[in-house]
Amino acid sequence: MNGDVTVREVMRREYVGASEADTLVDTAALMLEENVEAVVVLRGSEPVGILTQRDLLQAAVDQGDLESMLVKHAMKDDPPTVSASESLATATNMMSGTSARRLLVMENGEPIGVVSEHDIVTAATLTPQVNGETRQEVKAESVTAEAATTAGESTTSEDEYSNQGICEICGSLTRDLSSFNGQLVCSDCKNV
Repeated sequence: MNGDVTVREVMRREYVGASEADTLVDTAALMLEENVEAVVVLRGSEPVGILTQRDLLQAAVDQGDLESMLVKHAMKDDPPTVSASESLATATNMMSGTSARRLLVMENGEPIGVVSEHDIVTAATLTPQVNGETRQEVKAESVTAEAATTAGESTTSEDEYSNQGICEICGSLTRDLSSFNGQLVCSDCKNV
């Protein structure tokens, strides 16, 4: 991933918004119609939360009656935000440091888009070189650095991504990758 790439370059400029007072059934129908995995919950033009497919499923399991439940009861408050001018590395670090799978992109106090783990993975695959090296060379260096760290050696790298990566099985962004059956995988996939 090129360190010069900004959030603005990879974010999705179109996002689906919902109101706190919308029912979960209506919001689920909207998400299906728009083919999105999450909606930004707005109070006027102010973002106050985010509602994901997972949140809808959790509400269905916990409550069962999505017809009477409102978005405000199932959403996650205070969605994590990032500035459009921030580097993709900053967004990646924000995601890997929290359980967030998407960040709301803000500019001048207004939401202008959403960047997700998928967007970051796509950006990584679209950038053929990292600091003049091919992706395979970077991957090999990452595995070597990981092996040295596992063996107790200290390694330093100018590459700010050396301590995080994307699981080759599930695609999640994590700091905890290990080599398993010739792939770099997260601890969840390694234990499957």
